[in-house]
Amino acid sequence: MKGFIRIYKADPVFWTVLTSVLLLSGACLAAYSGKALFFRLNTIHTLYLDTFFQNYTLLGDGVFSIAVFLLLLLAERTALAMQVITAYLLSGIIAQLLKRWIHAPRPHAIISSVEYPYFIDGVTHAGYTSFPSGHTSSVFALAVLLVLNTNDKRFSLIYLITAIITGYSRIYLGQHFLADVVAGALIGVLSAMLVYWYLRQVKIEWVAVNKEGNMQLQ
Repeated sequence: MKGFIRIYKADPVFWTVLTSVLLLSGACLAAYSGKALFFRLNTIHTLYLDTFFQNYTLLGDGVFSIAVFLLLLLAERTALAMQVITAYLLSGIIAQLLKRWIHAPRPHAIISSVEYPYFIDGVTHAGYTSFPSGHTSSVFALAVLLVLNTNDKRFSLIYLITAIITGYSRIYLGQHFLADVVAGALIGVLSAMLVYWYLRQVKIEWVAVNKEGNMQLQ
């Protein structure tokens, strides 16, 4: 518990905004059906936005997280690189297991193109692997780890806004409902915090062991 309080105090603005967004989303989910929220969140569609979100959503793709991992290795940020790849794998495994266990329908599986004419051919999928959003879990895990490992807190809201827009892109593109995105965000946040805490503990214990060994050798 003390660890979570310490993390909050290190960047209260980020955690307050994130918590507020999640609570607001939860309130919307309690007040409206998933289908009604899908329509409410998709009132504006243009060719420009279609192109923008088709590219922006790639920030939640696993290839992007792996690319960040490799760049961090090249920059000799090994500790952060290991956190990023571990959180990506953990959040991805959880998301994929839930997808196959719950079998929730994607929007296009229960909403026809006549009822909603903005589904994009070749982009929007149907099927029953909607809950949770894997792209959202991936991008939120990455964003939270970057926040936890940066000393310049001015970037924190940039990381958060980037993750939120990526999550929304999944709704705009007709791939997910709001519940899927919120669940993905929670999985990403919790995975990142767990990995951050665990790998830091391993590093601290390893350093302590090395110091003790060096003292004995001397």
